[in-house]
Amino acid sequence: MDWSQHAIPPMRLEPRFGDRIVPAFCERPKSIPAMVAEAVARNGDGEALVCGDRRMTWREVAQQSAQIATGFEKLGLERGDRVAVLLGNRTEFVLTMLGAAHAGLVTVLLSTRQQKPEIAYVLTDCGARLLIHEAALADRVPDTGEIPDVTHRIAVDDDPQLSRFSELADHAPLAAPLDVGEEDTAMILYTSGTTGRPKGAYSFGDGVRIVPEVDRGRSIDRRGATRPCHRRSRQHHDHGPLRRRADHHGGVQGGGISEDGGAGARQLHGDGTGDV
Repeated sequence: MDWSQHAIPPMRLEPRFGDRIVPAFCERPKSIPAMVAEAVARNGDGEALVCGDRRMTWREVAQQSAQIATGFEKLGLERGDRVAVLLGNRTEFVLTMLGAAHAGLVTVLLSTRQQKPEIAYVLTDCGARLLIHEAALADRVPDTGEIPDVTHRIAVDDDPQLSRFSELADHAPLAAPLDVGEEDTAMILYTSGTTGRPKGAYSFGDGVRIVPEVDRGRSIDRRGATRPCHRRSRQHHDHGPLRRRADHHGGVQGGGISEDGGAGARQLHGDGTGDV
């Protein structure tokens, strides 16, 4: 999609994490599930996901994500727990991420190119409780003794005989998504570890959402083109594990600024200038 053909929605500067001032859209969904719900309200029967011959509407994506959230709950996962994802390009990848957000969980992304020692390190460092992986990559999954925190493993495959993803998805939908703030961790992506051990970079709820003001609930561009509200990740530098912890890093929470641009907010114009 050529974004240059669309007007940029109004933006303003907002304080984040106590010491940062960042540009943000004035009107935006306050969470990932809210983004999906808004797309459903605008174009519920519109195409949302395309993978090969499989197509899903926004309504189906929302339904399936809520069902997966229930599956997480039945496994005993709680708010803030880490869900590691070792999947290729498939609908289950997206649905897992959205289901995790619905349940207040943190997605930890693994590369399908990583080998067993790298995977073991990341899973141990972040304290993941669940690993969802390609059935074809089962030989790269570390042994139980190497990843003691991982209590559940679910293999995914196009062959129903090899896939256990239905254990997550075949449930009644979770009634309502957990209340998660814009500054709560949504995702962790590890660096390559070229000069040392890989380090986890946090991505927060407000940094992984697309802007439905422009696409009006249409499908995500099949080339992967999405438009971030504002992009930010915080790299972990204390050399300790990225295990489950309080995800509030201090400072102003998502609701700390009035919607009409109250104290600390600054309205931005298209030319880059701004009014306090």
